[in-house]
Amino acid sequence: MNRADFSQRIAGLSNLTDTDRRIIDYFNKHFESIPYSKVIDICNEVDIAKSTLGRFMMKIGFNGFRDFKESTIETDLRKNISPIERFDKKKNVKNGIEYIEKHCSEITNNINNTLKNINQKDLEKTISLICDPEKRLYVIGSATAHALAEYFYLLGRYIKKDIVLLDANIANLPHKLIDSRKGDVLLAISYYRFSSVTTRLIKWFYQNRGDTIVITDNAVNPFSHFASALLLMESQHSGLFSSRSAGFVLIEALVNYMGEVTDKELGDNFHVMESLFEAFNVFSK
Repeated sequence: MNRADFSQRIAGLSNLTDTDRRIIDYFNKHFESIPYSKVIDICNEVDIAKSTLGRFMMKIGFNGFRDFKESTIETDLRKNISPIERFDKKKNVKNGIEYIEKHCSEITNNINNTLKNINQKDLEKTISLICDPEKRLYVIGSATAHALAEYFYLLGRYIKKDIVLLDANIANLPHKLIDSRKGDVLLAISYYRFSSVTTRLIKWFYQNRGDTIVITDNAVNPFSHFASALLLMESQHSGLFSSRSAGFVLIEALVNYMGEVTDKELGDNFHVMESLFEAFNVFSK
């Protein structure tokens, strides 16, 4: 079932109660998150009993929420498919050079499609939030997304003093978040198959601290309605692994723009950083 199918079923209902309308409004707002939703969370957010949600499901032709949820999940998303499971083992490339040319072509398409389809309003909000000098910025990514998060953090430290890199070790998160406060911002990077730690952090941060910016590669995800800004990246690739190139290009652009709009503090930060490099003899001479 897609959003259009859901709307069609709703259109066939009559004598809707106020509770029915609240449930419909919730699903209209958060339809993409349904495959990852839990009954208890939905009932808490809509402020209804489980039995009430069950009766509504019966009204629209389902045996219960689980039946409804299963109908919204695309066949290839019914389980977290690993790279080796989705890999097409048919070898259509003659040699390494041809493979690299094909790879570069696919990456270029990902970058162009990302730029073409990205939500401009969410992108503008992202830029405003990360460039606000009054807001502390937390950054997290798991597995390959951690590499992107660390890249953003390392360069961002030249520009913004109040930036904290989080890791996916859940036991460490309370230590890293102990100084967090209302009005802070979280930049989270999470690709399919979606880290459970990152997902829980996004939800917690949104409900308890402030704005959340999420960079991901799938509109169907567990955190879209806990994101103040959601930036979708193309990650298509015919090889074994999905591509992170479009996400990297965006991260690189964002951190460079932060530098463009930072004034006096930028020079001060660079001076301190370079003096530390010199003190520790970091680079070969």
